[in-house]
Amino acid sequence: MAAAEEKGDSKDAGKDAGGGAGKAFKLILILTAVNVIVTLAVVAIQLISFKKDRAKPSVEDISLASGEHGGGKEGKEGEGGAAHGRKKGHEFGKMVTLELFIVNLSTPGSPNPKFARVNISLEVPTDDVEAELTSKMPQVRNTIIDLFNSKRPSDLSGAEGRDFLKEEIRNALNGFLVNGKVKGVYFTNFHLSA
Repeated sequence: MAAAEEKGDSKDAGKDAGGGAGKAFKLILILTAVNVIVTLAVVAIQLISFKKDRAKPSVEDISLASGEHGGGKEGKEGEGGAAHGRKKGHEFGKMVTLELFIVNLSTPGSPNPKFARVNISLEVPTDDVEAELTSKMPQVRNTIIDLFNSKRPSDLSGAEGRDFLKEEIRNALNGFLVNGKVKGVYFTNFHLSA
């Protein structure tokens, strides 16, 4: 009988061991299924987020739609061109770097003269305009110096004043250019005396 009891105990132990392995297998299977479901949910959320981000207008879309390149209709055509491999962005012209300007500013009634030290670059669309600017460099420099001489230090202390001066320089230079127009004026270094 003792042998029979031992056999019965060993059968129960075998059932427990087999049942334990089955439970562990079921647990691993359930955890794997949960892991797959969570991973798929994360991928779906990322995909939806990516599609929402692509639907938002980018800087290029906004500048194209605002008419920088001829209006919103052409902006849409530019987007269609992106499907062909290249998106149309801002096309920069040639840059003409002028020599350093150290110019007196207008300080009426003040015994201490103030000056500005400025490096300027001009953006032009073509080589022809660049050649014309180079040949008319004395007039270009004179025009810029005259504009600076008419400004008080307080006129140039803020970004708005400097932007207004850039616009004045561009308009003044375009007034005597024949082959084209200056597209942009850039201060690459700007310092006002204390």
